[in-house]
Amino acid sequence: MNEYSLTYVPVPSICSGVINSYLSEDDIYEVNVYDSPLGELNGPIHCSVIYPPGFDGNYKQGTFVKILIPFMFGGDSERYIDIAPGASYYILGTFNGERIIKSDIENPMSETDEGRIRFTHPDSDAGVVAYNDGKARLNSGGISYMLLTALGNGVLEEANYTSAQNFHRVIANNGPLYLAREHFGLYRGKDYQDKALNVSPDDMLINFRRFVTQSRSPENWVSTCEGAWAPFVGANIKTDEVTKGKEVLFSKVINYGDSRFTIEVGEPGNEFINVRVDDVKINEKAIDTAPGATPALVGNRLKINISEEGEIDLRAAGKGVPKSNLNNFRLNIDKEGNATLMASGKFSISHGEADEGNNSIVLDPNKGIDITALNGFRVNGQEIATKAFIDWMNKFQTSLCQVTSPGGPAPINPAALPEFLKGVQLFANAGGFTTIGKSAPATGVIKDTDKFSSV
Repeated sequence: MNEYSLTYVPVPSICSGVINSYLSEDDIYEVNVYDSPLGELNGPIHCSVIYPPGFDGNYKQGTFVKILIPFMFGGDSERYIDIAPGASYYILGTFNGERIIKSDIENPMSETDEGRIRFTHPDSDAGVVAYNDGKARLNSGGISYMLLTALGNGVLEEANYTSAQNFHRVIANNGPLYLAREHFGLYRGKDYQDKALNVSPDDMLINFRRFVTQSRSPENWVSTCEGAWAPFVGANIKTDEVTKGKEVLFSKVINYGDSRFTIEVGEPGNEFINVRVDDVKINEKAIDTAPGATPALVGNRLKINISEEGEIDLRAAGKGVPKSNLNNFRLNIDKEGNATLMASGKFSISHGEADEGNNSIVLDPNKGIDITALNGFRVNGQEIATKAFIDWMNKFQTSLCQVTSPGGPAPINPAALPEFLKGVQLFANAGGFTTIGKSAPATGVIKDTDKFSSV
């Protein structure tokens, strides 16, 4: 059972196309479909011929044909969504395709002047101009035009220029709700009333934004935006409006399954650079009304904020729980250089992966704090006494000294002296009386198990 079987049914439709080639070994024609319930199809389809009407000798490259194609139709919105899986396509016959130019052209060479031929509308000047040096210009009659150049040098060789106030390009059509597309241009307002209010240069937003789906699944996509902050997110791909939400100069959002990675740069204040990694608990769901999708429900796993003054706030090992967003780690550095470091679990400081038992400081929430310094631990350049010295004092507290006479010397009792001399000479890790030590240097080896490579 496929994903369409419960809500969609196959509906045959007669479409228009042009034969691209004939695959004689398979007796199949490649047809580019330019008119269907889903508009122009991306790439040719393979069709067989029905006899009659027509015979295979009537079909050749460039022939306009009618094709029978089953499409999936239905769902809550009762619409066509895709070609029926596993369907076969048949050429029904030929027909005369519509002319590209609707009106008759009377002696177009009479429009030749200064090395160019013009096909333009007499009122709007919209049309095509071809130059004798190979350039071609497509003009809308307004400020929008496209210029194609031939030959030339450097970046001007075989170039394609597009000039427009708002430039839209559909990169790939993945359906009416999820389009891979980009937009660059000036936004003055959604209607005449809005334009009348947007009179300041700050109200006229310019941005570049792109939304690309990684697959036909609406859960995997990449969105970027530069300029006014209005990125495409999920099914929110309304291209006729730009909403200025945050003062962000650049943003990029990558959504893959249940993970979402967000970068925002240019927000004034503590979040001048904002990097987030979130758990996607509930993804965007397409709806029929604006803005086109319900908001996603996400919980933070990692967040880095860098302020305009260089302050840093890092929160990591998040629980991924929306709203509460509990974290197991935090690093904060303010503009005065004050640093705060927190970890809810065991916290270790050492030189490398294997150096915790050599030189390290370990803060354990259950066992307390351990400082390991096999090469010595000093305060103001001096080793300090250890517990072994206190234990020796405690052991011989009643017989520590040997009294010879009142007011005379009181040497260490012979019973206690051997352990004292031994404790003075030993290193700390062997039971010595001070933190002096001797060990091999730390390895300083810090490993990374990632095996990242580029292709």
